[in-house]
Amino acid sequence: MVSLVDVLIPTFLAFREGLEAILVIVIILLYLKNSDQRFYYKYVFIGSILAIISSIVFAIIFLLILGGFSGTLEETFEGYTFIISGAFIITLILWMSKEGPKMKKNLEEKVEFSIETGKIISISILTFIIIVREGIELVLLLVGATSVGSLNQAGVILGSSIGLVISVGIGLVIFYGVKTINLSKFFKISNVVLILFAAGLITYGIHELIEAGVVNPIIEDVWNIKHILPESFPDGNPATPEWLEIIGSLMKALFGYNANPSLLEIIIYPVLLISIALISLKLWKRNAYIVINQSSQLKIHEQKSL
Repeated sequence: MVSLVDVLIPTFLAFREGLEAILVIVIILLYLKNSDQRFYYKYVFIGSILAIISSIVFAIIFLLILGGFSGTLEETFEGYTFIISGAFIITLILWMSKEGPKMKKNLEEKVEFSIETGKIISISILTFIIIVREGIELVLLLVGATSVGSLNQAGVILGSSIGLVISVGIGLVIFYGVKTINLSKFFKISNVVLILFAAGLITYGIHELIEAGVVNPIIEDVWNIKHILPESFPDGNPATPEWLEIIGSLMKALFGYNANPSLLEIIIYPVLLISIALISLKLWKRNAYIVINQSSQLKIHEQKSL
């Protein structure tokens, strides 16, 4: 049976990743539209289609490999997989922190350079690289949320479809009705969510390695509050309010919440969270300052020209 939690989590994740990919496409198409170069639309679509196909192939291969283990071997494989996936998501967070403040400008410059130099196929390559990165990230997020939160597969498919449809709808509204896109605010909010998710995914990977006996927990079950805020919905305890079960299961799937963590997990999670957040914030501020400075210099130059 598909529950609200099974649908809600993948909807959120697919919406976030889908919207980011859609915004990239919209930025490129709007630039081509405003510069009266609509002939090059097809190269954007070619790159997008190839990226979607590649993401689906990656998802199938990844799931086939993940489903080929059982018992302790499965826990070990999942542990290392979650840690690697979390590390990969961290690299994307840091990349977004670096590129976020200037992404729109950079995309437009790359597209114009491709047209001017006659390297039209590079528009497809640019679109492909950015979107396939979002596709792989979405696969890792969904697999992580499904494994950590034990979500229903049918719910994951339904929720992902809903999230992607909503993101496409917003993309169409932006393309046909909105002239400006506040990418900075969107990436700031989504980066916060991804930082929480990445830290939770790596910590849960450590938890799986502890379960497999590969890693020493230092102290097992420092506390146990499953009777207060359970990890699953339903948790089988009739005394637990349903709304707490829903909150607990959402927190587990999205942020790696554990009601009975080991001491190692308690140490690792805040260290990861603070470290990633500080580095991301530093990169964002530095690049935002560069963008503002460049904009100010351009305005001064234009005023002098007049």
